[in-house]
Amino acid sequence: MKNQSSADLLIAARKHSGLTQTQMARIAKTSQSAIAAYEAGHREPTVPVLQRMLAATGHNLVIAFEADQNIYRISDLARDIRKTSKKNSQRRIRLVLEFLREANENSVDVSQALSLRFVVEPEPTGDRRFDALLAAITEDFCVRSDVTPPSWVFADTRFLEEAWWVSELRSARVQALINTPASYRRRGVMIDRHDLVSM
Repeated sequence: MKNQSSADLLIAARKHSGLTQTQMARIAKTSQSAIAAYEAGHREPTVPVLQRMLAATGHNLVIAFEADQNIYRISDLARDIRKTSKKNSQRRIRLVLEFLREANENSVDVSQALSLRFVVEPEPTGDRRFDALLAAITEDFCVRSDVTPPSWVFADTRFLEEAWWVSELRSARVQALINTPASYRRRGVMIDRHDLVSM
């Protein structure tokens, strides 16, 4: 049963077992008024208390977690880049720009956004250029937010030996030479900061 409150769980378990609140209270070694308060949502049981009350109905408490599908992480981006053909660089770049746009639009709590989006090191994409780009994005986002970047962004595999001019247009290269952010430039990823938000 997903997203149910402890009150919902207690009511469902008690009714499924055919117990009254009084019978359940006796088995769980508590009072009927306590059961009523928990079921009404006036009191919130601790996990051990909830386990004990559910055990009184013949049920176990199972706690699970799942990824929040509303948060697109840098590791998710790496996976999607890896799945996209190396021949389709435009699609790979488009994925990056969509990630940047969404991350910039939806970062209300910066520290939470950073921990959710960037702290887990992404798997290699199969293309060192994009591995460096993902590190540059992460470091740049952290620096602009006055947060220490995660250590994975400084790995040797996140730096290129030769410059990668993301745009092949001569005019774009001139702009990139002038406007590439420091975290990108030092990794050899040459891209105009304006292109990071407008491409």
